Amino acid sequence: MIVDGRSVGRDSVVHCDICIVGAGPAGLIAANEFLGEDHRVCVVESGGFEHDAATQLLARSEVEESDDLYPDPFFAHDRRVGGTSAQWDVMVDGKVHVHLMPLDAMDFRRRHWLPFSGWPIDDQTLAPYIARAQLASGAGSFDYRPEAWCDDQNKPFESALVDSKMVSCGAQDYFLQTLPNRLTASSNLTLMTWSTATEILVPPGAETVSSLQVACLDGNRFRVKALMVILAQGAFDVPRLLLASRSVRKQGLGNQHDLVGRYLMDRQIAKAGTLFPARPAEMRRFGFYDMREVRGRHVLGKFTLSEDLLESEELLGSLISFSPRQRYSLYQLAQSPFGRGTTCRSPAQRSLRDLRAAWRQRRLPSSPLRLARNMLSGLDDLLYLNLVRRLAFRPKFNFDSLGWSTAPDTDRFSSLEVHQMCEQSPDFENRVTLSEARDALGMPTARVAFRWNARDVHSVLRTQDILKQEFARLSIGDLRLERRGNFPLLANISAHHPSGTTRMASDPELGVVDAQCKVHGLSNLFVASSSVFPTSGCAPPTLTILALAIRVSDRIKCLLTKS
Repeated sequence: MIVDGRSVGRDSVVHCDICIVGAGPAGLIAANEFLGEDHRVCVVESGGFEHDAATQLLARSEVEESDDLYPDPFFAHDRRVGGTSAQWDVMVDGKVHVHLMPLDAMDFRRRHWLPFSGWPIDDQTLAPYIARAQLASGAGSFDYRPEAWCDDQNKPFESALVDSKMVSCGAQDYFLQTLPNRLTASSNLTLMTWSTATEILVPPGAETVSSLQVACLDGNRFRVKALMVILAQGAFDVPRLLLASRSVRKQGLGNQHDLVGRYLMDRQIAKAGTLFPARPAEMRRFGFYDMREVRGRHVLGKFTLSEDLLESEELLGSLISFSPRQRYSLYQLAQSPFGRGTTCRSPAQRSLRDLRAAWRQRRLPSSPLRLARNMLSGLDDLLYLNLVRRLAFRPKFNFDSLGWSTAPDTDRFSSLEVHQMCEQSPDFENRVTLSEARDALGMPTARVAFRWNARDVHSVLRTQDILKQEFARLSIGDLRLERRGNFPLLANISAHHPSGTTRMASDPELGVVDAQCKVHGLSNLFVASSSVFPTSGCAPPTLTILALAIRVSDRIKCLLTKS
């Protein structure tokens, strides 16, 4: 059933067996695992079923100034039922989807050359939960072997240095409508809307969460008392809630070794350059790497460097996408006079942000002449990026919305843009902390420190060099790299895939949660979120997040049965 938190008695206590914080994809999937069980489940969600501006403002954060221009987490998720799924943007047959793909075996292993790498579980431990997540997401079972999706017209490129991977698709409607409707119709589950968990309460000297403090924007407050608690929020909100839970433990919960909020990672989207096929008339040769319908399923191939090559070169992973460029288009016209554009380490973008901040604060900016010079010298950064992001200028086909290889007139395409979805290394100094400011509920807002480090930059550039050489060697085509000096051309410094802020480790001195995703030092507090990723890989994170949510649910069922 649905309960509006604003209607709950003030200072009352709501009792349940399991409290799930967050009704995004992870929270919905976790709750789905308890349908029809004897356990009483309460899902606490900040928003309702539609976007609400006042509720979304609770996500407003501070971002420390840096040349990397990391965006405010405000934009990375939606505070509403369905959560981040409301932001998915992969178009398939006119409907919104998300890419689903498991992490690679290498992503779980400790890499001797990559500090802080290695999960306490391996890919085989998670494999059965990946299969269950695939079904639970409404996408149906899927064979992720590339050879399962080959035919005479669509084959992957073969080489000892490169591999191909498969991507399936999950529908947005399943998380915005189907799952919420199923859960609210359940007799053992309560979806508590317009209710924000502001603190996790633990009695002095105890190792068990007693209840959660919940607040509503209309001023109402109450507590939810549960035997088990699952934090199913994202990698910004989980550490924020743990750090804000300091009425007894001043450093916050799970933070006895100063690790909560540390090792923030994201994925960057870099444009490697433009690939001119060796045989321009054969654009369909790249059809394996386009969205196709095969046996009633929509499938998509991606390109990667082989694991052996990544190990020998000590590189982070990159997922490579191809999207066609038309010979003549508004996109091309917008690009040609203004250059290429970049969103990261751009003096023009930084100056524009400083100018906007001064305007909002009704003050004169410092060094206005310097800001003006930077903006004039970087018009390509400002004008091109703002133009091509407008719907009218967006090409019909891009690396998310595909289907071009089966178009009847592929001769209109002159080349292919090559993009990388880049893995980022775990960095102790990239973190989420609490600021001095407070939101409308009185909860401290998050403060984010983020830098893209030298290892990340080197990995992207070296991967591009290898791709150029391999495309030429295999007679695929000429990849003309596009960079800003010795810096990658970034489309986005953030793919809205934050992770790592409550990392998983068997040793409490190395992580916040254990191999079962239970917070070290607390017997009944679990995290089902990308925040537990020790390393993120380059695959889209959704499927792994859902698998972890199912695994946490199984663990809680086992614990409740024993008790």
